[in-house]
Amino acid sequence: MTKGSRARLLEALLTPQVLVAALLLVAALALYLSVEVLRPGEPPTVELIAAEDELSEVDVRLVLVDLDGLEWQRSERISAPDSAPRRLEAVLTALRGALQTEGVWPDGLPPPNVYLETFDREDVAILDLRPSDDVAVSVGQELALLRALTRTAEANGADAVRFLRNGRPAATLLGHVAVPSGL
Repeated sequence: MTKGSRARLLEALLTPQVLVAALLLVAALALYLSVEVLRPGEPPTVELIAAEDELSEVDVRLVLVDLDGLEWQRSERISAPDSAPRRLEAVLTALRGALQTEGVWPDGLPPPNVYLETFDREDVAILDLRPSDDVAVSVGQELALLRALTRTAEANGADAVRFLRNGRPAATLLGHVAVPSGL
């Protein structure tokens, strides 16, 4: 490198544009070195069980009705969630087991889905029955089932009970006995 080329290089390096760029480079390097790099910590633990899914032991009242129309009550201890609709669903599942031993609850009928709504200051339990196509019941059996469902829901906090079948308003419970379905 000759003396003339060094002078031109020095002259080019001392231009305002190069000096500002060099100053910005030094400032950026100082900032980069002074900032502490944060390392990510452990990922948070996520509970997959919602609070409403936690079960607790509760005493509930089941109202049983046999095929002759005889009605009696029984207290039973069940595991149920804290949310009111899921708790009533657990109560009706226990009722289903008790009524199956009495021959009242048909085999092709699962426990109803339960919804709770408030209408005119009344807590209304809406029971959605989803029977299979081959469920056949007698009028007496259906009447006993209706009374047991209604009285058990009322014994466990519902002011009124309405019925749906497969998510739609039902005129009858399972084909024979008329039920209140209007909301």
